[in-house]
Amino acid sequence: MNLLASLLSLSLILIPGGLPARQISGGRHCVEPGKGQFLILVGSAGLLGVFGHDHTIEAKEITGCADVNEADLTRSSVELTFAANKITVLDPKENPKDRTQVQQTMETDVLRVREFPSIRFRSTAVRRDQNKTNGLIVQGQLTIRNRTQPVAIPLEVARGENGLIRVKGEYSFRQTAFGIEPVKVAGGTVRVKDELKVRFDLFLK
Repeated sequence: MNLLASLLSLSLILIPGGLPARQISGGRHCVEPGKGQFLILVGSAGLLGVFGHDHTIEAKEITGCADVNEADLTRSSVELTFAANKITVLDPKENPKDRTQVQQTMETDVLRVREFPSIRFRSTAVRRDQNKTNGLIVQGQLTIRNRTQPVAIPLEVARGENGLIRVKGEYSFRQTAFGIEPVKVAGGTVRVKDELKVRFDLFLK
């Protein structure tokens, strides 16, 4: 059995800037609750990693806003907060008992949600991604378990329905960069990979 961990990146991150200025108004645009998805994909490794289980985890409570500079979108900024106790193991193919065990290990050993109730992201710079029409690269500081590391997150921005701004992207980071030891079982022959993959599709209003 494996487990997951840190997350969140996001991560995440969201600055509407790839769209032409006329399509996006300046001011504050905040994460729309109940729409979109933020997933953390956790792989297994080790000599017997082929027998381990990968895990799919979702951050279900994300708050925060982007302050958009309409005249110069690269001068915009974003701050996001993830509630650690709302990060949930999905693992639809696992039985409920195993899923509960993984959830408990994640909360108590990996994220330590009672000590560190939130994960935070604050941008420090935004630049255009020259390889994508509506692409941006948001640089910033990601804080997990009170340890902060710089991250650079590529994303794409598009106009969503009902006037929402849709922000999609994916990136990877290492748990050990935040002082988190990847979970091991069976004497280390099965363990969670250090590198986690994050995939998000969020909406701002």
